[in-house]
Amino acid sequence: MKRRNTITAILFLAAMALGLGMVVSAFLGGVGALEGQLRALLAGELTPAEFLAGAEGAVNQDLDRDHLFIQVYGGFQRLTGRRYLQDAEEGAQVVKLSNGTLNFITPPASTPASGGTPEDHAALTLQLRDALMQEGIPYLYIQAPQKIQRGKDLLPTGLTDVGNENADRFLARLTQAGTDSLDLRPTFEDTEDYAAWFFRTDHHWKPEGAFLAWQTIAAYWEEAYGWATDPFLTNEVNYEKIVYPDFFLGSQGKRVGSLYAGTDDFTRYSPKFDTSFTYGIRGEAALREGSFDTALLFPERVAEKDWFHGNPYVLYAGGDYGFARIINHNNPDGPRVLLIRDSFACALTPFLAQSCSELITVDLRYLPQGTLLENIRQEQPDLVMTLYTAGTTRLDNMFAFFPADSG
Repeated sequence: MKRRNTITAILFLAAMALGLGMVVSAFLGGVGALEGQLRALLAGELTPAEFLAGAEGAVNQDLDRDHLFIQVYGGFQRLTGRRYLQDAEEGAQVVKLSNGTLNFITPPASTPASGGTPEDHAALTLQLRDALMQEGIPYLYIQAPQKIQRGKDLLPTGLTDVGNENADRFLARLTQAGTDSLDLRPTFEDTEDYAAWFFRTDHHWKPEGAFLAWQTIAAYWEEAYGWATDPFLTNEVNYEKIVYPDFFLGSQGKRVGSLYAGTDDFTRYSPKFDTSFTYGIRGEAALREGSFDTALLFPERVAEKDWFHGNPYVLYAGGDYGFARIINHNNPDGPRVLLIRDSFACALTPFLAQSCSELITVDLRYLPQGTLLENIRQEQPDLVMTLYTAGTTRLDNMFAFFPADSG
């Protein structure tokens, strides 16, 4: 894969030297707008003045239509061996790890302006736990793994990432205060290839990683709360796995193009057994009802390959919704769980729903401020659970909303 992408980059950049119009034609497999203008000029169909008047718009059309500039930029950066790419969007710098995969980097320090320290966030989490205790509702914090493995030197020289350090500090404070927590990082670290659980061009875990997380959470629930998940459900052999090759260009890949670090395959899980769900999303009138595939997967997200505009990751659960509810008709005696989540939960949610009678998901980036406890009190779940990834900035989304509830 690496050799093929390097050769592609070299050929692409060599074609560039022959003229932008020819590059557009070669890359797109057709005639670009600029090349069309050039042909019209040579055929006498346009005057030089008319050609000059339309050339700028033609170039912009070609570049915007097919992200040619991003591809050129990424291909050049690959050939020069550059591993840190400054992005035009502040806070979205892309770095190539030493294992060849891409990631965003976390700012080297937390400041009050970015939402406070891990200890500040832990204090607010304890406020939430205490408020739930008054309602008689247990609370569990789950630490999802980030792409950069603990104890591994994967960043270019001179760069640091404090995501895992912040997570360690946060969890230490929760443990000190006696709050239930589950750290998923050791589960992933104990496998043969930690990096294989994450996309090459994106910071999220693959569906395979989400499935592993579900297996770990299900085992913890049984030990801590007595909620057993049928081992048949958590056994991968009972799922058909459909692989879409070279189908996904992730959040980092979209910023640097496919020539820089390649693309990702994407896996769709489909149960080989009967399932029955109702999935309701607040703000959407229609309910999704039926099997795992019909209710919890969104096949339109993988209907066609579209690296720059598509997002196959949200095949699972559809996306990031402020409030959603999944009812599992095949597990009426299972727990009712309210999950405070970030985007990592997209791939996890359909699997986790199989361990529940009802799974309510809350994404505080899209929930009206001040309504967290209001929703919890109304639902009275058996458990409130938070799943966030490592790093202080990931925690800000929750705690920007909670103080308004706690008054």
